[in-house]
Amino acid sequence: MKNKILLFLFISSIISTSYAQEILTGLQQNPVIKQELRKRKITQSNESGIRKLETPTSIQLPFFDDFHNITVFPDTNKWLDDYVFINADFPFYSANVGAATFDAIDNTGNLYPDASTFPFIADHLTSFPIRLDSVLFPEPAAITLADSVYFSFYYQPQGRGNKPEKWDSLVLQFGHYTDDSIFSYIEYTKVPISSYIEPGDTIFPFDTLFAPSGCNQSMYFVAYDTLYYDDTVTMPCDSVYTPKTKWYYIWSSPGMRLDTFHHKFHTYCKQVLIPIKDSTRYYRKDFQFRFFNYASLASSYVPSWRSNCDQWNVDYIYLNIGRSESDSTYRDISFVEKAPSMLKKYQSMPYSQYKNNPTNEMQDSIRLFISNLYNEAFNTDYAYYVSEVGGTFNFYHDGGGCNLPPFYEFGYQKCDETCGASRACPTVNFIYPLGFGKDSILLEVKHIISGFTAADTVGDTIMLQQKLYNYYAYDDGTPEFGYGINSAFGKVAYRFKLNIKDTLRAVRMYFNRTEGNANDQYFDLAVWRDNDGEPGEIIHLSKDMKPKFSDNLYQIQIYYFENPVPVNSVFYIGWIQSTSENLNVGFDSYNDASSNIYYNVTGEWIKTSYSGSLIMRPVIGKKFDPAGIINDQPLSNDLLVFPNPSTNGKLHIRLPDHYQYRIQRAETNISIFNVYGQIIFTSPYKETIDISGLSNGMYIIRLNYNSNKLIFTGKVMVSR
Repeated sequence: MKNKILLFLFISSIISTSYAQEILTGLQQNPVIKQELRKRKITQSNESGIRKLETPTSIQLPFFDDFHNITVFPDTNKWLDDYVFINADFPFYSANVGAATFDAIDNTGNLYPDASTFPFIADHLTSFPIRLDSVLFPEPAAITLADSVYFSFYYQPQGRGNKPEKWDSLVLQFGHYTDDSIFSYIEYTKVPISSYIEPGDTIFPFDTLFAPSGCNQSMYFVAYDTLYYDDTVTMPCDSVYTPKTKWYYIWSSPGMRLDTFHHKFHTYCKQVLIPIKDSTRYYRKDFQFRFFNYASLASSYVPSWRSNCDQWNVDYIYLNIGRSESDSTYRDISFVEKAPSMLKKYQSMPYSQYKNNPTNEMQDSIRLFISNLYNEAFNTDYAYYVSEVGGTFNFYHDGGGCNLPPFYEFGYQKCDETCGASRACPTVNFIYPLGFGKDSILLEVKHIISGFTAADTVGDTIMLQQKLYNYYAYDDGTPEFGYGINSAFGKVAYRFKLNIKDTLRAVRMYFNRTEGNANDQYFDLAVWRDNDGEPGEIIHLSKDMKPKFSDNLYQIQIYYFENPVPVNSVFYIGWIQSTSENLNVGFDSYNDASSNIYYNVTGEWIKTSYSGSLIMRPVIGKKFDPAGIINDQPLSNDLLVFPNPSTNGKLHIRLPDHYQYRIQRAETNISIFNVYGQIIFTSPYKETIDISGLSNGMYIIRLNYNSNKLIFTGKVMVSR
């Protein structure tokens, strides 16, 4: 297993040269960020205006974030900026599922404007000001050196992304506010046009409107459209400034390959523990810390090669009193990788094909990576649950009880002949339901690890949505890289295997954007028969296609065929390109289907040298309406719960953004479980609940909507 991991890391970090035939690049844009981008306040200075000072409210100790809620942006209750990418795709065996990824892409999803081949400061992750002068619980008291304040975090270079060079470092700074201030943003207000003109009058393009009463009167708005009496306009109101922070260097790490990092530290994710002993400088009510990274683009001047790079992953950040230099373990157990597919070869496959050979399409067992971050073993329970969303099928697998030894001594739970095999490599001893009359189903698979007794309030949950729709997918829909070949008239083919004869209706593809739209090139979409294990005769050619793009969340585009293509047994989909430009097709490095990817630039078919899967999906089955295709992009069911850790007995619970206005609160209930699975609190859904009766420890929050047809989960630590 170790050799395979190191081989993957070696292959995935290759930087292509001008002599390469196939190319693997980073991303020019991060479409997840572009989709989830919050409405930004425009940052432009107005030195002639009166300064309005806005000081963020200081938060209390302890400070903790394990990035387990995959929210794309950092938690706005803990972090002042949103440049890093919160995800579970780039981390490689991190402290738990989810981490903050630092790279060369900004908070708009684009490469930084000043990105260059020379090192430049890229992402930041800046904490709110933190009360390091005093604590309020169990009673107010000043913090002194005797309280032993420590700051810790886990980090790794590269992950599943691109290795940072030795000059591309990750840096940690501590700081505090000064008496100076810096411009932050423009504050806006909505104003009816009726406050400027009379009925029947008009404001024409390039007319100037000054800020209304109550705002900074020197600010103004220039109209670019014709505005009428009943319109409303968003006007600049004031310049907002924030206190300036003085920063001090604390720690840094030079860039390196992840396999080099592992060889040096014997771990893929290293913890750093830092005592904070300078009470004069840091024991203040406005203490802050921040991480930032230096990045540098590859030296190639080919636009389609210049892309995201130099990834770092930071995880499990913890700041508190009462710690020591030996305080490097945590009373927590966790999964460290995403929930795997229950299917043997695919992440998704056509339901019609699955039903014709269900037993052979299921895994015999799956591999889970479970970590005990504590210094003592836990007696734990494990189980997984499978349910059909909107259906009646349910399956429960009980992995039983087993000791989980500390990770720092024994590593992840082992797949051996003891009880560990029942949770680290649980069997898949069921098949998905064979619903006649249905052409698709959606399954939810949930894995739960928890303390064996009610007193062991430790545990974790991961979830997979398994889609049996009308397409095959080796990939999980997230491109860590872009793939292509640099040869005019070169070919790429992708192999799939049917259980019964069927009809190919379309191909779904994802293209990464490139610098200057360099991959906006014609290509032919091709389908091949099998010829003794490699592509043979072309049976379909859609000529003169071009990459399609969307700003939506990894929106995979569809190329449908005017005439259906009969296919049988093994077939291949792919492309024949017209130029030597890299088409930059999405490449998922998390799931390996490299044995099914072929390229041909010299007249001979060769298997790819890269570990991963193309985001190309053949659409199979009956005729469909292209405008009505199911959007199969994964939607997070993670609740946002804050403050986390909870120290004052109040807990705020927020639904994922994409469900905010789709849930009827009268049909929604909240339950709180200890990680043993016992319900200890229930109530109708409210955004704020009182948990002052809970003892210290970890708890699972579950929100049930519409009689359990939709379930949301979250995790909260109580620490008082």
